[in-house]
Amino acid sequence: MIKVIPGQWRERHPRLIDEMHRLRRSVFHERLKWQVNVINQWEIDGYDALDPLYVLSLDENDHVIGGLRLLPTTGFNMLNDTFPQLLPDGARIQSPLIWESSRFTVRMTGDMRVDAPTISRATAELGMALNEIGKEAALTHIVTVYDRAMHRMLTRVGCAGEPLGPSQCIGGVETYAVLYEVGPEWDMRVRALAGVSELPLERDAIDAMRTRLAG
Repeated sequence: MIKVIPGQWRERHPRLIDEMHRLRRSVFHERLKWQVNVINQWEIDGYDALDPLYVLSLDENDHVIGGLRLLPTTGFNMLNDTFPQLLPDGARIQSPLIWESSRFTVRMTGDMRVDAPTISRATAELGMALNEIGKEAALTHIVTVYDRAMHRMLTRVGCAGEPLGPSQCIGGVETYAVLYEVGPEWDMRVRALAGVSELPLERDAIDAMRTRLAG
């Protein structure tokens, strides 16, 4: 199940937001050993203060097992402002038709194993949700940054993005910036992996994000 929460609505869903930040701490700080900010058991950074659109994967008991956040590339975002070295020739990705996905995380379920036969349902559903949100928001592309392990896993199942340039070693991790085209091809691939034909999304949450950007 997918839950979409605009950042300005976070006070409406305190438990889910708390579980999301704690999961991010567990994955990025504890498991991957990245140098990230941890405050009061939360992994949180300045981009969370920009009221992103949070996309959460929930289990049958309504607990967070995965998530990501979306920000427009017309404002501050991780690729342009934290990892610009991943873009060739000093370029910036800035378009109202392109949003950035960041802080993709899924509870430890084997997703990161390079020898795993497939990806988890949560990962597939989050990918499917990205495409659905992209269509709802009239986007052409989603851009994101991920590491070599994720790139290999997604390549194996035919869902890797298009690299925007050569990989770079950042913090000891081989890292890629990639672009996904919103549309039927992405939709077809992730629907097959998710094993579902429909993925209901809260359109009012997506509309709230679009309204904030338009204002």
